[in-house]
Amino acid sequence: MRLSCIKYLHSNFAVLSLLLLFITEAFFKIVLFSTGETPGILQVTKGVLLLGVGLYLLIQQPKSLRLLGLLCLTFVLGQFALDSGAFKEAVIAFSKLVYPVILLLFFNSYTLSIKQREKLFVIFEYIMLCNALFVFSGLLFDIKIFNTYLGSRFGFNGLFVTSATSSYVYSLTLIYLIAKYKATVFKKIPNLIIIGSMFCLGTKVGYLFLGCFLGVYIWKYTRINNKIIAAGVIVLGALTAYVFFFKFGIFNEIRLKDGLVSSVMSYRNELLIERTIPYIQEHWTTFNYMFGGVSDLATKSQIEFIDIFYFFGSIGGLLYYYVFFKAFLVVKLEIYNAVLLSVLFIIVLLAGNFFSYPSIAIYLVVLREYLK
Repeated sequence: MRLSCIKYLHSNFAVLSLLLLFITEAFFKIVLFSTGETPGILQVTKGVLLLGVGLYLLIQQPKSLRLLGLLCLTFVLGQFALDSGAFKEAVIAFSKLVYPVILLLFFNSYTLSIKQREKLFVIFEYIMLCNALFVFSGLLFDIKIFNTYLGSRFGFNGLFVTSATSSYVYSLTLIYLIAKYKATVFKKIPNLIIIGSMFCLGTKVGYLFLGCFLGVYIWKYTRINNKIIAAGVIVLGALTAYVFFFKFGIFNEIRLKDGLVSSVMSYRNELLIERTIPYIQEHWTTFNYMFGGVSDLATKSQIEFIDIFYFFGSIGGLLYYYVFFKAFLVVKLEIYNAVLLSVLFIIVLLAGNFFSYPSIAIYLVVLREYLK
């Protein structure tokens, strides 16, 4: 009995991990939006999964962790170079940042069979379809637990907890769909439901990437002249930006109150100027410029590119990006998939919370498994 359970767990580990993380995140959001409380089940689930795959790599593939060990060393050096600091909080933040790397490294060594991969993709598509239906239910019946935001701001993201998680997961899903279905992506009703639900997210990242996805699809799979497509994308993009930032909604209100840059960056520019830079000037030494060091995580700018270097320093930051992309880019990408991934990572670097939200990592694994 025990052997059969172990065998089942081993053969279905990817699917079970995906389901477990989605279900626990859904439970977390339902409790949060219903009661305002934050149950610990999601953090425990992520922690157990991280510990499990980390131990597996340490025992089975210790060489794959060498660069992560070096990254850990730069983190420790940076933290101890500070006069004082909340080391526990920094360790938690570090574990979140290495989460996607460890998960990617694990699935680099834990090879899925064709049958396992097909099952993973089917479950993934069902999860996204179910979530899309929750999104439309929230929109039609004003169900608050499906809202993207706790306040009155428009947006419905189903059972994903944060706006960043839903934006990036949906973006990864779009790349998956166009990579798998290609020209027929809009001929499948489930795909239409998933893509359509993305219009309800209410996030700039989601809308921006959706526009890029549609542009790539039209460019590659329609017979419309490419110059007309390019002109149309530019005009439509400019018109959309004008409506969002100069006419209606919360972004227009922010622009009128605090300026266009604050509206576009969602106040990240102000966080950088008012919190991040003053902290660096007050607490950092030359050593920290090399290895980072943060004792107050509230001083992060929420701009991913800057925050990685803020956390790890110049040497550690470069090492982190190298380790991540080395773990992720183990396949040769088709040109249009590469374009969409490049656009997504550019958006990520200018936005935030991609690397530091562990919930996103399993969906990144799903996409990478399909692109193999």
